[in-house]
Amino acid sequence: MMFLQLLLLLSAIATNCASATATASLPNHNGDEGALVAFKAKITRHSSVLDSWNQSTSYCSWEGVTCGRRHPWRVVALNLSSQGLAGSISPAIGNLTFLRLLDLNYNSLQGEIPASIGSLRRLRRLYLMQNTLTGVIPSNISRCISLREIFIQHNKGLQGSIPAEIGNMPSLSVLQLSNNSITGTIPSSLTNLSRLTMLSLAANYLEGSIPAGIGNNPYLGFLRLTLNNLSGRLPPSLFNLSSLYIFYAALNQLHGHLPSDLGKSLPSIQLFGIAGNRFTRALPPSLTNLSRLQLLDLGVNNFTGVVPAEDNILEANNEEEWEFIDSLVNCSRLKKLAIGSNKFSGKLPGLLVNLSTNLQRLQIANTNISGAIPPDIGNLEGLEWLDFRENLLTGVIPESIGKLTRFQVLGLGSNYLLGHLPSSIGNLSSLLKLFAEGNSLEGPIPPTIGNLSKLLTRDLSYNNLTGLIPNQIMELPSITMFLDLSNNMLEGPLPLEVGSLVHFEQLFLSGNKLSGEIPDTIGNCRVMEILSMDGNSFQGNISATFKNMAGLTVLNLMDNKLDRSIPGNLATFTNLQELYLGHNNLSRTIPELLGRYHSSICQNAQAFMQERIAKAYPSFF
Repeated sequence: MMFLQLLLLLSAIATNCASATATASLPNHNGDEGALVAFKAKITRHSSVLDSWNQSTSYCSWEGVTCGRRHPWRVVALNLSSQGLAGSISPAIGNLTFLRLLDLNYNSLQGEIPASIGSLRRLRRLYLMQNTLTGVIPSNISRCISLREIFIQHNKGLQGSIPAEIGNMPSLSVLQLSNNSITGTIPSSLTNLSRLTMLSLAANYLEGSIPAGIGNNPYLGFLRLTLNNLSGRLPPSLFNLSSLYIFYAALNQLHGHLPSDLGKSLPSIQLFGIAGNRFTRALPPSLTNLSRLQLLDLGVNNFTGVVPAEDNILEANNEEEWEFIDSLVNCSRLKKLAIGSNKFSGKLPGLLVNLSTNLQRLQIANTNISGAIPPDIGNLEGLEWLDFRENLLTGVIPESIGKLTRFQVLGLGSNYLLGHLPSSIGNLSSLLKLFAEGNSLEGPIPPTIGNLSKLLTRDLSYNNLTGLIPNQIMELPSITMFLDLSNNMLEGPLPLEVGSLVHFEQLFLSGNKLSGEIPDTIGNCRVMEILSMDGNSFQGNISATFKNMAGLTVLNLMDNKLDRSIPGNLATFTNLQELYLGHNNLSRTIPELLGRYHSSICQNAQAFMQERIAKAYPSFF
């Protein structure tokens, strides 16, 4: 009997042990589900993406959640990019210890990056860009030893320094920390990242030098350090990186000179930019060996010599010294050439037309170059941007310019160009901005300009243009920024079609010979902010439809022949800051409701002129 009882007891113990063992072997998934629930609790707003996050279904089926194959109850990916998430990141995120992907890009998340993220030892990709995160990057992020990609960009509230511990992450290949408010220096430990292919630290407040051992990263191809306070010289090891295809360190305080063998030591380079620093000496001739070069940005430095580069103090005084342009013909992939703001003299080289047809941007602004625009400029069929502003160019605008159908921006302002605007300009079907102000252009405005259906901005001010304003100009609904025809010799009435510019912001017609009454259709321009029509011969009364232009901030009708009384409905302009009505034949009585603007009339002239100049000479490059 006793033996039987002992047998039963042993059987019960065995059963309980087996049950306990079986229970222990079951997947413990309550931790993952609880972590997700805690994550949701910290989210204050979303685009309905978390509506499926309820216990009526398995959390592995919740939107944005992916569970594993080998461990079907463990969350391996959380992808909630661009889902309008607001709130903060719950520290419970660190409980998802099987997580490999965490993607919270393009949301409105606030608060700090939780330190618990260091518990995610299996995490491979971390995407937190384009949020409003604050605080610092937790140093224990280095415990995520499997991390390959870190994208924590565009969080201006993110401060502190780059944790030196990041240099201990052996698998890291991409580190993107640009456009934050990070301070301190670039940790030298980053040079230990032997698998690093991409490093971007641009648009922060970093200082000090570029780590000397940057060349220790043998696979580094993308290095962007623009817009910081970095100083010192470019480390020699940088020029050992045969894999480097993009190097941008513009707008810092770097100095020194470029090595003579630059063109050989960086065979893969496509974009090379060190503009806005303090580099000196001559540019190495070996630059012409960079056969893959697409963009060379060397502006605003102190380079010397005869090899041209943008915004430096380089010189080219004769045709022989311009031969460098001819050598660039070998750069068949060149897409941007910017050599403006130098001490060039002599004539614009005709060799320009032999450059690569892949060239998209050509900038030779603010120099002393004279001569004519090459007649065959139309050969550069890939050209999208052309900037010849503020030079001494003469001659006519070539008819071949009409071949450049990819043109988006054409800048010819502040030269001495003569002749007519070519009718072929109407072929530039992709043109967005046209600047030809401050020349000696004459004749009528070609009606073909009405074919430019994408045109946003046009400035033809300060020329000698004559004739009528073509109706076709006013029928371009694409013009939404500004139209400047001021200070010419245009005559006749303002076309009724001006009312078609319903999305128009600024119109400058000052200093012409325009006459007739101001058409009532101008009242259709409801979003117009600045209207300047002074110095003409407009007659009649101030149209009653002006009251529809509720967005006006500046209205200038001085020096015309307007008569009758000042309409009281001008007082409905709640945004009006400047009103100029002097030197007309208007009644001297100022309507009572307009009295609050009386102190603004003919005042703030300096502010008006500053606004006027800013619109006439925009910095569009």
